[in-house]
Amino acid sequence: MPVLQPIPIRTKKVPSLICRIYIWIFSIRKWRVKEEWSYKLPDGKIIVIPAGFEFDGASIPRPLWMLLSPTGLLLIPGLIHDYAYRYDKLVYRDEEGSLIDYQKGAGKAHWDKLFRDVGIQVNGIAFIDVLAWLALLVGGWFTWWKHRRNDEK
Repeated sequence: MPVLQPIPIRTKKVPSLICRIYIWIFSIRKWRVKEEWSYKLPDGKIIVIPAGFEFDGASIPRPLWMLLSPTGLLLIPGLIHDYAYRYDKLVYRDEEGSLIDYQKGAGKAHWDKLFRDVGIQVNGIAFIDVLAWLALLVGGWFTWWKHRRNDEK
């Protein structure tokens, strides 16, 4: 399992209780990978998520967390997917220890399918993984294009 550190949701210095409650309800918890983490993909390739990477696991609205918790069954596929979405690639270490790009430029559909496949590999509950994958097909475009705009800068 990856070693993760929760990043605080900033509510402390917000002046209004209503605003703090709003932030608590609608903010998505972010996590920082504390130690480099490796994972063997369904195709057998061992990828690396570098220490320091920050992610939200799955941008799932809080009312759906009971079914699609970003820190439950979807944590591992969400971590890998968030890294792949951010950089449009994964990385692995070669024999010399250098990070090498893996499937660079594979695109949104590829990473969404990998999310589903890793979920099935990790938790074996295909219904949940397919449901989350369908949500990605519908709602993942905003995040995908946001990262691509950042790439252009």
